[in-house]
Amino acid sequence: MKHLAKPIRRPYFKTNLFSILVLSLCLAQSAEAATVSASAVIDWSTFKITAIDIGNGLPTVTWSNQNDTSQVNTGYYYNTYDSAANWSSGTSTTETLSTSTYSRSASSATSINQINANATLNGSFPYQSLSASSGSQRSGSFTVQGSGLLIFEANYSLMGDLGASSNASASSNASFNLSYYNGGNSGSVNQNVNQYLSTGSAPVTENDILSVALVFKDGWSGSFSANTSASVYGYDYGTGGGGSVPLPGAFWLFGSVLAGAASLRSANTMRRMRPFAEVAR
Repeated sequence: MKHLAKPIRRPYFKTNLFSILVLSLCLAQSAEAATVSASAVIDWSTFKITAIDIGNGLPTVTWSNQNDTSQVNTGYYYNTYDSAANWSSGTSTTETLSTSTYSRSASSATSINQINANATLNGSFPYQSLSASSGSQRSGSFTVQGSGLLIFEANYSLMGDLGASSNASASSNASFNLSYYNGGNSGSVNQNVNQYLSTGSAPVTENDILSVALVFKDGWSGSFSANTSASVYGYDYGTGGGGSVPLPGAFWLFGSVLAGAASLRSANTMRRMRPFAEVAR
Protein backbone atom coordinates (compact mmCIF):
# COMPACT_ATOMS: atom_id res chain seq x y z
CA MET A 1 0.00 0.00 0.00
CA LYS A 2 2.96 2.35 -0.47
CA HIS A 3 1.19 3.96 -3.40
CA LEU A 4 -1.27 5.58 -0.95
CA ALA A 5 1.49 7.97 0.16
CA LYS A 6 1.83 9.48 -3.34
CA PRO A 7 -1.38 11.63 -3.31
CA ILE A 8 -0.03 13.34 -0.15
CA ARG A 9 3.04 14.75 -1.88
CA ARG A 10 1.42 15.83 -5.15
CA PRO A 11 -1.14 18.35 -3.76
CA TYR A 12 1.51 19.72 -1.42
CA PHE A 13 3.96 20.18 -4.30
CA LYS A 14 1.35 21.74 -6.63
CA THR A 15 -0.03 24.23 -4.13
CA ASN A 16 3.40 25.41 -3.04
CA LEU A 17 4.46 25.74 -6.67
CA PHE A 18 1.32 27.84 -7.22
CA SER A 19 2.28 30.12 -4.32
CA ILE A 20 5.76 30.63 -5.77
CA LEU A 21 4.34 31.46 -9.19
CA VAL A 22 1.89 34.01 -7.74
CA LEU A 23 4.61 35.82 -5.80
CA SER A 24 6.92 35.73 -8.81
CA LEU A 25 4.19 37.32 -10.91
CA CYS A 26 3.86 40.14 -8.38
CA LEU A 27 7.60 40.83 -8.49
CA ALA A 28 7.83 40.58 -12.27
CA GLN A 29 5.07 43.09 -13.07
CA SER A 30 6.46 46.20 -14.74
CA ALA A 31 5.35 49.70 -13.83
CA GLU A 32 2.92 51.55 -16.04
CA ALA A 33 3.81 54.87 -17.66
CA ALA A 34 2.83 58.08 -15.94
CA THR A 35 1.96 61.44 -17.46
CA VAL A 36 3.40 64.79 -16.39
CA SER A 37 1.26 67.68 -17.66
CA ALA A 38 0.67 71.41 -17.34
CA SER A 39 -1.75 73.84 -18.97
CA ALA A 40 -2.78 77.49 -18.78
CA VAL A 41 -5.89 79.05 -20.32
CA ILE A 42 -7.26 82.59 -20.44
CA ASP A 43 -10.96 82.52 -21.31
CA TRP A 44 -11.17 85.34 -23.86
CA SER A 45 -14.94 85.06 -24.08
CA THR A 46 -15.00 86.64 -20.60
CA PHE A 47 -12.58 89.46 -21.47
CA LYS A 48 -13.91 92.95 -20.86
CA ILE A 49 -12.74 96.52 -20.35
CA THR A 50 -14.62 98.54 -17.77
CA ALA A 51 -14.32 102.34 -17.90
CA ILE A 52 -14.93 104.60 -14.90
CA ASP A 53 -15.30 108.37 -15.37
CA ILE A 54 -13.18 110.58 -13.10
CA GLY A 55 -14.52 113.93 -14.30
CA ASN A 56 -13.56 114.45 -17.94
CA GLY A 57 -15.96 112.18 -19.82
CA LEU A 58 -16.13 108.42 -19.79
CA PRO A 59 -12.83 107.10 -21.26
CA THR A 60 -12.98 105.02 -24.46
CA VAL A 61 -10.30 102.87 -26.10
CA THR A 62 -9.34 102.91 -29.78
CA TRP A 63 -7.00 100.07 -30.79
CA SER A 64 -4.19 100.98 -33.21
CA ASN A 65 -2.84 97.42 -33.59
CA GLN A 66 -3.51 93.90 -32.33
CA ASN A 67 -1.23 90.85 -32.49
CA ASP A 68 -1.30 87.15 -31.54
CA THR A 69 1.69 84.82 -31.18
CA SER A 70 2.08 81.15 -30.23
CA GLN A 71 5.21 79.06 -29.82
CA VAL A 72 6.09 75.54 -28.65
CA ASN A 73 9.22 73.58 -27.83
CA THR A 74 10.10 69.99 -26.99
CA GLY A 75 13.71 70.76 -26.10
CA TYR A 76 15.33 73.87 -24.67
CA TYR A 77 14.42 76.54 -27.24
CA TYR A 78 11.15 77.56 -28.87
CA ASN A 79 11.31 76.10 -32.36
CA THR A 80 7.76 76.22 -33.74
CA TYR A 81 6.13 79.64 -34.07
CA ASP A 82 2.91 81.16 -35.42
CA SER A 83 1.61 84.74 -35.46
CA ALA A 84 -1.33 86.84 -36.60
CA ALA A 85 -1.75 90.61 -37.01
CA ASN A 86 -5.21 90.60 -35.43
CA TRP A 87 -7.20 88.97 -32.62
CA SER A 88 -9.69 87.16 -34.83
CA SER A 89 -7.63 84.91 -37.16
CA GLY A 90 -6.07 82.93 -34.34
CA THR A 91 -2.76 81.07 -34.11
CA SER A 92 -1.93 77.41 -33.47
CA THR A 93 1.31 75.49 -32.88
CA THR A 94 1.87 71.84 -31.99
CA GLU A 95 4.96 69.69 -31.70
CA THR A 96 5.28 66.03 -30.63
CA LEU A 97 8.33 63.79 -30.30
CA SER A 98 7.76 60.08 -29.64
CA THR A 99 9.90 56.96 -29.24
CA SER A 100 9.04 53.40 -28.28
CA THR A 101 9.31 54.27 -24.55
CA TYR A 102 8.27 57.89 -24.17
CA SER A 103 6.61 60.88 -25.78
CA ARG A 104 6.76 64.62 -25.19
CA SER A 105 4.44 67.18 -26.68
CA ALA A 106 3.55 70.86 -26.51
CA SER A 107 0.78 72.93 -28.02
CA SER A 108 -0.43 76.53 -27.86
CA ALA A 109 -3.13 78.54 -29.56
CA THR A 110 -5.05 81.80 -29.64
CA SER A 111 -8.62 82.24 -30.85
CA ILE A 112 -11.61 84.50 -30.34
CA ASN A 113 -12.50 82.31 -27.35
CA GLN A 114 -9.24 81.62 -25.53
CA ILE A 115 -5.46 81.88 -25.20
CA ASN A 116 -3.89 78.57 -24.13
CA ALA A 117 -0.64 76.69 -23.59
CA ASN A 118 -0.11 72.96 -22.88
CA ALA A 119 2.88 70.67 -22.26
CA THR A 120 3.11 66.90 -21.58
CA LEU A 121 5.69 64.17 -20.88
CA ASN A 122 4.73 60.50 -20.86
CA GLY A 123 6.66 57.25 -20.48
CA SER A 124 10.07 56.09 -19.29
CA PHE A 125 13.44 57.53 -20.39
CA PRO A 126 16.35 55.99 -18.39
CA TYR A 127 19.30 58.33 -17.71
CA GLN A 128 17.77 61.15 -19.74
CA SER A 129 16.24 64.52 -18.96
CA LEU A 130 13.29 65.65 -21.07
CA SER A 131 11.33 68.88 -21.25
CA ALA A 132 8.50 70.48 -23.20
CA SER A 133 7.11 74.01 -23.09
CA SER A 134 4.69 76.33 -24.83
CA GLY A 135 3.41 79.89 -24.71
CA SER A 136 0.81 82.19 -26.26
CA GLN A 137 0.43 85.97 -26.20
CA ARG A 138 -2.23 88.44 -27.23
CA SER A 139 -1.09 92.07 -27.35
CA GLY A 140 -2.15 95.45 -28.66
CA SER A 141 -1.67 99.22 -28.54
CA PHE A 142 -4.39 101.85 -28.12
CA THR A 143 -5.19 105.49 -27.48
CA VAL A 144 -7.64 106.82 -24.94
CA GLN A 145 -10.28 109.50 -25.38
CA GLY A 146 -11.50 111.02 -22.13
CA SER A 147 -10.00 110.58 -18.69
CA GLY A 148 -10.74 107.83 -16.25
CA LEU A 149 -9.94 104.43 -14.86
CA LEU A 150 -9.69 101.46 -17.26
CA ILE A 151 -10.05 97.94 -15.86
CA PHE A 152 -9.03 94.95 -18.02
CA GLU A 153 -10.16 91.52 -16.80
CA ALA A 154 -10.85 87.91 -17.85
CA ASN A 155 -11.17 84.44 -16.30
CA TYR A 156 -8.22 82.06 -16.29
CA SER A 157 -7.46 78.43 -15.43
CA LEU A 158 -4.18 76.74 -14.46
CA MET A 159 -3.56 72.97 -14.20
CA GLY A 160 -0.60 70.82 -13.22
CA ASP A 161 -0.20 67.09 -12.59
CA LEU A 162 2.95 65.00 -12.00
CA GLY A 163 1.13 61.67 -12.07
CA ALA A 164 3.29 59.22 -10.12
CA SER A 165 6.63 60.41 -11.50
CA SER A 166 9.39 60.48 -8.92
CA ASN A 167 11.61 63.10 -10.61
CA ALA A 168 9.55 65.75 -12.38
CA SER A 169 8.23 69.30 -12.28
CA ALA A 170 5.42 71.21 -13.97
CA SER A 171 4.68 74.91 -14.24
CA SER A 172 1.72 76.89 -15.60
CA ASN A 173 1.39 80.66 -15.81
CA ALA A 174 -1.10 83.36 -16.86
CA SER A 175 -0.59 87.12 -16.78
CA PHE A 176 -1.96 90.54 -17.74
CA ASN A 177 0.29 93.54 -18.45
CA LEU A 178 -1.02 97.10 -18.88
CA SER A 179 0.95 100.32 -19.40
CA TYR A 180 0.50 103.96 -20.44
CA TYR A 181 2.82 106.59 -21.88
CA ASN A 182 2.51 110.23 -22.82
CA GLY A 183 5.71 112.09 -23.49
CA GLY A 184 7.70 111.90 -20.28
CA ASN A 185 4.93 110.19 -18.33
CA SER A 186 4.66 106.43 -18.16
CA GLY A 187 3.47 103.73 -15.84
CA SER A 188 2.62 100.07 -15.81
CA VAL A 189 0.89 97.38 -13.80
CA ASN A 190 0.74 93.61 -14.13
CA GLN A 191 -0.80 90.57 -12.55
CA ASN A 192 1.01 87.27 -12.78
CA VAL A 193 -0.37 83.97 -11.46
CA ASN A 194 1.68 80.80 -11.41
CA GLN A 195 1.41 77.20 -10.28
CA TYR A 196 4.64 75.23 -9.82
CA LEU A 197 4.73 71.54 -8.91
CA SER A 198 7.83 69.62 -7.87
CA THR A 199 8.35 65.97 -6.90
CA GLY A 200 5.75 64.91 -4.36
CA SER A 201 3.26 67.70 -5.16
CA ALA A 202 -0.39 66.83 -5.52
CA PRO A 203 -2.27 67.68 -8.75
CA VAL A 204 -3.59 71.24 -8.80
CA THR A 205 -6.28 73.18 -10.66
CA GLU A 206 -6.80 76.92 -10.16
CA ASN A 207 -9.64 79.03 -11.58
CA ASP A 208 -9.92 82.75 -10.95
CA ILE A 209 -9.93 86.23 -12.55
CA LEU A 210 -7.02 88.24 -13.95
CA SER A 211 -7.53 91.97 -13.45
CA VAL A 212 -5.36 95.07 -13.99
CA ALA A 213 -6.30 98.76 -13.94
CA LEU A 214 -4.72 102.17 -14.60
CA VAL A 215 -5.89 105.77 -14.74
CA PHE A 216 -5.57 107.24 -18.24
CA LYS A 217 -5.92 110.87 -19.29
CA ASP A 218 -7.35 112.14 -22.54
CA GLY A 219 -5.00 111.54 -25.49
CA TRP A 220 -2.68 109.14 -23.67
CA SER A 221 -1.48 105.95 -25.35
CA GLY A 222 -1.40 102.50 -23.83
CA SER A 223 -0.42 98.91 -24.43
CA PHE A 224 -1.84 95.65 -23.15
CA SER A 225 -0.86 91.97 -23.29
CA ALA A 226 -2.33 88.69 -22.07
CA ASN A 227 0.02 85.72 -21.73
CA THR A 228 -0.10 82.00 -20.99
CA SER A 229 2.74 79.50 -20.66
CA ALA A 230 3.18 75.87 -19.63
CA SER A 231 6.27 73.72 -19.12
CA VAL A 232 7.15 70.23 -17.86
CA TYR A 233 10.46 68.59 -16.99
CA GLY A 234 11.44 65.08 -16.02
CA TYR A 235 14.60 63.09 -15.30
CA ASP A 236 14.92 59.31 -15.00
CA TYR A 237 17.79 58.00 -12.87
CA GLY A 238 17.58 54.64 -14.59
CA THR A 239 14.94 53.12 -12.34
CA GLY A 240 11.93 54.25 -14.33
CA GLY A 241 11.63 57.22 -11.99
CA GLY A 242 11.01 59.68 -14.79
CA GLY A 243 7.62 58.25 -15.47
CA SER A 244 7.13 55.11 -13.44
CA VAL A 245 4.06 54.21 -11.41
CA PRO A 246 4.39 51.93 -8.38
CA LEU A 247 2.09 48.90 -8.44
CA PRO A 248 -1.07 49.53 -6.42
CA GLY A 249 -1.36 48.04 -2.95
CA ALA A 250 -4.43 46.09 -4.03
CA PHE A 251 -2.27 44.12 -6.46
CA TRP A 252 0.16 43.04 -3.75
CA LEU A 253 -2.72 42.25 -1.38
CA PHE A 254 -4.37 40.10 -4.05
CA GLY A 255 -1.14 38.20 -4.61
CA SER A 256 -0.64 37.66 -0.88
CA VAL A 257 -4.21 36.40 -0.47
CA LEU A 258 -3.76 33.91 -3.31
CA ALA A 259 -0.51 32.67 -1.85
CA GLY A 260 -2.07 32.38 1.62
CA ALA A 261 -5.07 30.52 0.23
CA ALA A 262 -2.78 28.11 -1.56
CA SER A 263 -0.80 27.44 1.62
CA LEU A 264 -4.02 26.92 3.61
CA ARG A 265 -5.24 24.47 1.00
CA SER A 266 -1.96 22.60 1.28
CA ALA A 267 -2.24 22.39 5.07
CA ASN A 268 -5.85 21.15 4.87
CA THR A 269 -4.87 18.53 2.34
CA MET A 270 -2.13 17.26 4.66
CA ARG A 271 -4.56 16.97 7.58
CA ARG A 272 -7.12 15.07 5.48
CA MET A 273 -4.56 12.63 4.15
CA ARG A 274 -2.78 11.96 7.48
CA PRO A 275 -5.04 8.93 8.42
CA PHE A 276 -4.29 7.32 5.06
CA ALA A 277 -0.61 7.86 5.55
CA GLU A 278 -0.75 6.13 8.93
CA VAL A 279 -2.57 3.15 7.36
CA ALA A 280 0.04 3.05 4.63
CA ARG A 281 2.75 2.50 7.25
